[in-house]
Amino acid sequence: TMDPNLTDEERLDLIKKWWKENGGSIITGVVLGLAVLFGGKAWFAYQDNKAEAASDIYAVMMSALETGNVPAVRDKAGMLLTEYSGTPYATLAALTLARVNIEDDELSAAQSHLQWVLDNTKSDIMRDMARLRMARVLLAMDNPDGAQAILEQAPPLSSYDALYSEMHGDIEFARGDTVAANKAYQSALAATDNASPGRHLLQLKYDSTLVAASAAGDVE
Repeated sequence: TMDPNLTDEERLDLIKKWWKENGGSIITGVVLGLAVLFGGKAWFAYQDNKAEAASDIYAVMMSALETGNVPAVRDKAGMLLTEYSGTPYATLAALTLARVNIEDDELSAAQSHLQWVLDNTKSDIMRDMARLRMARVLLAMDNPDGAQAILEQAPPLSSYDALYSEMHGDIEFARGDTVAANKAYQSALAATDNASPGRHLLQLKYDSTLVAASAAGDVE
């Protein structure tokens, strides 16, 4: 939960932790993203030379990411964004760069790369992912209104609805509105499977706002 009394350093540490815990979705998201963009098995039969070259660069970039070779990650991601911007690998490169930016305390750069995804991706799933991460970055930059505005761009019935509701709760908590945060977390819980790995933390957020609101006399 994003406490409004946190220092900039503490706020940044929280968003770094969140990205590390959720970073796997960026890597595994390539399969889902390509399936959405190209139609499942059809992608694997796609023989365009440009796409194949981009695939090779992407593989090198991800290998560099796994070994912590940040300069190589930035180099390969930059190539994908400038020379292969029309491929889905450019979207994944921008998401990866945003992650690296977060880890290097470069929030403005992360915001720019996530905005690139929002402006350029053809995948609704990747757009949802970028929108959620953008909201977290803006909240870490102490801009809850900007984070709220980003979430309001989400279409109804998104596959990310539960996560969006949780993010709404984080925003309201940062604003100091524990009642609104409590309602948002309750909505997120209702839409989150009991076996979801993130449900325990979500429940803790909900419980904390319930206690805070009760102490303030706002809820019974």
